[in-house]
Amino acid sequence: MDRIEAMQLFVRVADAGSFSRAAADLELGQPTVSRRIQDLEASLGTTLFQRTTRALSLTEAGERFYRRAVDILTEFDEAEAEARGLEHSPVGLLRISCSHSFARRVVAPAVPGFLAAYSSIRFDLVSDDSLTDLVSEGIDIAFRLGELRDSRLMAKKLGEAPQVLWASPEYIARHGAPQTVEEVGNHNAVVFRHNRQTVWDLSRGNEHFEARVDGPFRASSGETLLEAAAGGLGILLAPAWLASECFGDQRLVRVLPEWQGPSLSIHAVWTSGKLRGKARLFVEHIEPAIAHACSMARLEAATAAR
Repeated sequence: MDRIEAMQLFVRVADAGSFSRAAADLELGQPTVSRRIQDLEASLGTTLFQRTTRALSLTEAGERFYRRAVDILTEFDEAEAEARGLEHSPVGLLRISCSHSFARRVVAPAVPGFLAAYSSIRFDLVSDDSLTDLVSEGIDIAFRLGELRDSRLMAKKLGEAPQVLWASPEYIARHGAPQTVEEVGNHNAVVFRHNRQTVWDLSRGNEHFEARVDGPFRASSGETLLEAAAGGLGILLAPAWLASECFGDQRLVRVLPEWQGPSLSIHAVWTSGKLRGKARLFVEHIEPAIAHACSMARLEAATAAR
């Protein structure tokens, strides 16, 4: 087995998380896959995988080799495609990770147009409101909202959208709407469950106010919080691209429209090297949709402020 084939097999095993799963994908016997990985480790003089009866994971050397191998294989695929004149006709699986709400409102609507241009691509969209591990899940590109926590990842900022305050007409009918920013803390709020004590940093021009909020409902999903707010459980702080559907059918309205929270940034993140191949093409394809979503949020905030 040559070096490229060895790298391809190693990456497939790392992505699959098991020898048996990789063997099934490649229609090879598990002993064959295990033996070839052992031969690769012997040639490198290091151990790439930690093997237990329950799990298979990369060693530190394995993680470094994985990142370099992915870059090398991407370069090889691009060189091969260019030689064949296929650089504009990518093929294969594109695995994407993002939150449920971003998947539904931004990513999924962009897929049909992309597939119309690149019909040989297949999508595997992992929508999860927790932070998916890009290496262990074999993610090509992830879209992350808010502050980036993992400094090891490569990132490209695609936009940012201001967050504003929303409430349902039902909630306002029962509790009234806050008339000043100081009253926000006296109202029920729907908030993310990972925040033990939620502080909303609100601003109006050069004015700033920290509203300490709480309420009867917390959740880990923006989509769930949106429905909770539309159902009258409390005030929500969210960008317009998330709330646009509920705003359009008047299930949510703006409150204190001259005030807004910090902007929610949107990044494309990946494991290492330059953004290449299918992932680069999809990011370029979806950038206008993200720019539109962010501009819609800014326009909504500016219109309400007037």
